[in-house]
Amino acid sequence: MANKRLAMPIQDEILRLKSIGRSKRQTAKLLNIDRATVSRYWNGPPDLPVSKIPAWAKKVDWDYLQKELKSSTRKVLYEELSLTIDTLPSYQAFCSYLKSQINTDEVDVVIKIDRTPGASVEVDYSGDSVLILNPATGELHKTELFVASLSYSGYFYAEFTMTQRMEDWVRSHNNMFSFFGGVPSYIVPDNCKTAVTKTDKYTPVINQTYQDLCRHYGLVVDPADPRSPRHKPNVENAVKYIQSDFLSRIRNKTFTSLIELNKELRKWLNEVNNKEIQGRGKSRSFFYEREKDALCELPANHYELHYFKKAKVHPDCHCMHEKNYYSVPYQYVGKEVDIKYNDKSITIYFEGDRIALHKVMKGTYHYSTRVEHYPEQKLVETNYHLAQLKKKAEQIGENALLLVTKIMGRSEYPLKTIRKLQGILSLENKYGRDKIEYACGEALEYNCLNHDNIRKFAQNYRDKKLTNDKAPVRDNSLICLQGGRND
Repeated sequence: MANKRLAMPIQDEILRLKSIGRSKRQTAKLLNIDRATVSRYWNGPPDLPVSKIPAWAKKVDWDYLQKELKSSTRKVLYEELSLTIDTLPSYQAFCSYLKSQINTDEVDVVIKIDRTPGASVEVDYSGDSVLILNPATGELHKTELFVASLSYSGYFYAEFTMTQRMEDWVRSHNNMFSFFGGVPSYIVPDNCKTAVTKTDKYTPVINQTYQDLCRHYGLVVDPADPRSPRHKPNVENAVKYIQSDFLSRIRNKTFTSLIELNKELRKWLNEVNNKEIQGRGKSRSFFYEREKDALCELPANHYELHYFKKAKVHPDCHCMHEKNYYSVPYQYVGKEVDIKYNDKSITIYFEGDRIALHKVMKGTYHYSTRVEHYPEQKLVETNYHLAQLKKKAEQIGENALLLVTKIMGRSEYPLKTIRKLQGILSLENKYGRDKIEYACGEALEYNCLNHDNIRKFAQNYRDKKLTNDKAPVRDNSLICLQGGRND
C-alpha cells in the first residue's frame, strides 16, 4: 500500500545505511524495498498526508456522537446512523474513523483469570435505572436493576425491581437460580446492606437473612472487597453491557408496568446470551451448556423470606415477639436467644440449636405455650421468682398477699402468672403501699383480680385522716339575697 507508513526499524536502518555511504539503490536492494520508498525516507520521516474527510462523515453530528457514547455503544449508534445515511461504510471502517475523531479513555492492562465451571456466580445492583410511568396519575417510579453472571460462561441474568429491600433481593435470587437451572458452589455479592451487615476486608459480617438464603441453596457467601469491582469482573461487565446496549435501545420508550419492562429485558437477554462473544468464537449459551452440568441441583422449594432478631427468655418461660408470647424450655430462662420469623412461623434458637417452634399468632398479648416447656411441679413450688413475688406482696399487706396467692392458685401453670403479678405489684411505685393494699382488698371483695381494676381502685382510694364526718358550717355573711344586700 502506497500510503502505508514504513516501520520505524526500517526507517532507522535507511538513515544508518545513508550515514555509512550507501546509495539509495544499494539501500533498497539490501532492505528489499522499493527505491521510491527509500527516497521518501532518505532525509527522515516524511510529513503525513492530510486525509480527506469522507462524504458520509460530513453528514454525521460528531458532537452528538461524543455525547451519546457516554450512555450507548458504537454498535447501537452505527445501526441508528445506517437508517439515515445510505453511504455509511462497514462497521469496522466506521469504528476506525470514529477513533480518529473522538477522544477515548486509555485501556487498562488486565490479566485473564481461568474460571472453573459451576464454581461461582456474581451478583450486583446497577447504578442506573428505568422510570415506569403510572398512566392513572402520571407519576414516574424509579426501578432498580439486579444483575447476576456465572463466572465461567459469562451467562447472565437480570431483572428490574421496585426497590433494593430484602423482599426484592430474595425474590431476585430465587428467580436467578431458576433461570440458571442450578446452584454454583459459592456466590460473590456486592457489599450492599441486604448482603453484608458490616463491611470488612478480612471478616465481613453477613446479613443473617442472606446467610439463611445461601444455607437453603447450599452455597457459600464470599463478598467482594469494598470498592473493588474487579473482584467480580463478570457481573461488572454484564452491568456495563446492559447499560450501554439495552438501556440505550429503550431510552426513547415508555413503560407503564414492571412486567412490561422485564418482558422486554428477558427478550434482550435471550438474544445476547445466544450471540457470539467477540474473541471467544462461541456464545455464552454454548459455554453455559458446558457449565450447567457442574451446577448443583436446585432444592425442591424456593427460599421463603425470614427475618432475625434477639430476645431474652422471661422467668415465665416465654419470650416476646411483636407483643405476643411464645414458650421456651425452662432451662433457657434468663438466656438470650435468636428468633427466626416470618408471617407464618417463629423458630427460636440458642447457640445455633433449635429449641422451640411456634405458629405466628395474630393480635396482641396472646400466649403460645407448650406444656413440656414448663418444669416439674416440684420445681414450680420452689421457683425463685414466685417466692419473690409472694415476699413483695407480704411487705405490702395481707390483702396483697391473699390476692397473689389466689391468682397463682387459679392457673394450672403458676409460672404463666408471673408477668401479670409483676404488673400488679409494680403499681406500688406509682400509688404507694397503702393505696395498693386497699385496691387489693377491693379487688378480692368484687372478684376483679386484674391489673386494670386494681389500678382504678387505687385511684379511687381516699385517706381516712383527710375525711371529716361533721357537716361543713355555712357562712351566711357570704350569701347575697336577691334584690339587695344581706344586712
